Amino acid sequence: MRKIIFIFSFVFLSWSFIQCHSNEKALTKKLEEMAVNLNASAPVMLDRNTRFEEASVIRGNTFRYRYTVLNTSNPDSLVENGLQSLKENIGKEFSSNPDLRIFKENNVTIEYVYNDENGRTIRSAQITPNDYQ
Repeated sequence: MRKIIFIFSFVFLSWSFIQCHSNEKALTKKLEEMAVNLNASAPVMLDRNTRFEEASVIRGNTFRYRYTVLNTSNPDSLVENGLQSLKENIGKEFSSNPDLRIFKENNVTIEYVYNDENGRTIRSAQITPNDYQ
C-alpha cells in the first residue's frame, strides 16, 4: 500500500511540475510575441521628448519597455514627472484596458527603462502586480 501511495504521489508531483513549467513557458512565449509585435514599429516617437526603442522579456517574466528621452536639457526631471503620472494612473489603466489583461492575470512585472541621448540610464522603474491589482 505504501508503494502505491508513493508511486501515486510521485506521478502527481511530476505531472504538477510539468504542467506549471508548461504554463510558464506558454506565458513567456506569449509575452515574447507581444514584444516582437511592439518592436515591429520601433523606434517610434511617442511625443516631442520620448522615443520608444524596444520591448523585451527578461528574467522571471518581466516585460521591459525601453525609451530614450530627447530634446531636453533636464531629462531626469522629465522622466521623474512621467513616472509619477504613470504610477498614479496605473490601476485605472489596468482595469480599463483589455490588452493589459495578460499582465494582470499572470502577475507579470513591468519594467520601464529610460535612457538619455547618450545611452545613460536615467531611471528604471518596476511596476509590480501589487501596484496594479
